[in-house]
Amino acid sequence: MNKINMNDDNSKATLDWLDSCKSNKTKRDYRKFWRVWIRYSSEKDLPNSGTAQLEDMKQRRLSTDNTIKYFYDNEAVKYFKWLTTEYKSEKTQKPMGESSALSYTTAVRSFFKYHRYSLEIQKDKLPTTEKIRQQIEDHAFDIYQLRQLFAQGDLKERTILSCGKDLWLRAGDFLKLPREKIELAIKREDETSVAEKRETDIVEFELITAKEGEPASCHLSKETVELLREYLKTTPQNEFLFGLGEDALNDVIKRLSEKAKITVTGRIRFHCLRKFGITLMHGKITEPVMKYMTGKHISKDLKTYIQANRETYKAFKMLEPLISLTKGNGNGASSNLAKQLDELKKETFKRILFQKLLEKVIPKETMAKALLELAKEYDIDVKKLDVEGKMLFVTEDITTPIDTNSLIDKLAEKIEQKELARILAENGNNNNNR
Repeated sequence: MNKINMNDDNSKATLDWLDSCKSNKTKRDYRKFWRVWIRYSSEKDLPNSGTAQLEDMKQRRLSTDNTIKYFYDNEAVKYFKWLTTEYKSEKTQKPMGESSALSYTTAVRSFFKYHRYSLEIQKDKLPTTEKIRQQIEDHAFDIYQLRQLFAQGDLKERTILSCGKDLWLRAGDFLKLPREKIELAIKREDETSVAEKRETDIVEFELITAKEGEPASCHLSKETVELLREYLKTTPQNEFLFGLGEDALNDVIKRLSEKAKITVTGRIRFHCLRKFGITLMHGKITEPVMKYMTGKHISKDLKTYIQANRETYKAFKMLEPLISLTKGNGNGASSNLAKQLDELKKETFKRILFQKLLEKVIPKETMAKALLELAKEYDIDVKKLDVEGKMLFVTEDITTPIDTNSLIDKLAEKIEQKELARILAENGNNNNNR
């Protein structure tokens, strides 16, 4: 009953609207979404083409009866409810979630808006995108869970997972990784290592991202390269590295998660690997380097500096042992990690010393005032800050902290949370990446 058997709506009004889409992906998505709207229209005895509906809308807008005049405005709300209750997808045989239903309803609104008949829908009739984003959050993998997934996979699944946790790309960019480019990058590193009489190192290459048109500095760990060598030997030649669609790519991560029986705290999809990388990098490497490694915009001057000093290579080498799916990443990984952790420890004590110097130079009252101003900048409610249930301020006067060091610790913790949330939001977490 719910299977879509009808042809595309190729009426002029529909084709004009679809042709106005700026990207091919949006055009494909809207065409798919529109098919479901036309199916709904047929079931509800509405005109079953865009042109016919547009003519119907023109006549209705002339009416003085609001029920007639705003018929399609109200029908869009009914359509959303139908998608989340009665409709069953061909794949899951279940109704849509609110996020998907809102996207499908947005396509209908886009059609009428393009033809200058914007639908007027009361704010409380449909959920906002922001509200849905707050409800739907991607699962946050840690390296131990990813190792559990890795243990469940076959060669192709392991290679996809290993590449994904190294590259931190959006699904669309990952799916379009050119096989030839990867093969050439591996060959180049092999030849360079022989010429320099050393062991093979990580593989580096650059990729222009589709969504932002920015270069991403990409790296593949030694364990991933070894998987790729085997995978490329056993897989027929293809233009793209894995030859999958986005749904199939997401299914790989879902299937491995189910097999591993991990405790899930959010939505499982390929994008979780991008979130994993960004979360891991946060606080360990500078934000400009992180942006360059994930295909975000940075200034030309910064990019030149990062390239000249091989900052992304250094960052990835520091992270490589922390993202290993086999708990080892070549000879010397453990000693390198110990050395890097020792450097981080030295840096921590330098910061502690710097804080002590500030306390000697700056009066406590001035320090407290500056901290409160900083809290306001980050929209942090200082009244809610406490340590083990004890308030950080004298109750009569919240401008006077009982313990300045504890206040600094709590503010740093809150600022870190806000900064990580901002970076994840900038990189597409909690959305459909469209």
